[in-house]
Amino acid sequence: MPHVRKQIRDRIAEVVTAGAALVKRRVYTTRVYPLTAANLPAITVYTGSETSALQTMGARTLMRNLDVAVDIYVRATETTDDDVDAIAVQIEEAVANDFNVNGLAKSVVLTSTDIDFNAEAEQPIGIARLTFSVSYITAINDVKTAR
Repeated sequence: MPHVRKQIRDRIAEVVTAGAALVKRRVYTTRVYPLTAANLPAITVYTGSETSALQTMGARTLMRNLDVAVDIYVRATETTDDDVDAIAVQIEEAVANDFNVNGLAKSVVLTSTDIDFNAEAEQPIGIARLTFSVSYITAINDVKTAR
C-alpha cells in the first residue's frame, strides 16, 4: 500500500474527475503533463508541502497538514475567467462533498485560489490553482495507514 499522501492525492483526483464534467475526464495526477490545445480544458492534481507534528507522545502519532494543488488549465479566450470559475465551482463542490477524503483525512479545506494567464505557451492559457489543506494522522512507524 502506498503512502497516505499518495492515497489522498489519488482520491482527490478521483473525486475531481467524477465531479468536474467540464473537463471531460482530463484529470492528471502529476504536475508535469504536456498540455496542448487539443486536451484543454484540463486539471492536474499534485501534492505540495507537508508539515507534521507529534500528536500524542504515548501513541506516537503524527498530525500532518498536506497541501494538495488542483490546477485548472483553459484556453485563453474572452471567457477565460468565466471558464475557470465554472470549473472551480465543480471542483470545490466535489472536494467539499468528500470532506474526510473517503476516511483518509480529518478534513480538507480550500485555503487559496490563484488565477493567472500565460501568453508564452503555444496556446495562450488561463490557469487557476486551488490549494486545499488536508489534515490527516498516521503513526510514526506506519505511513501507509491513515488513523
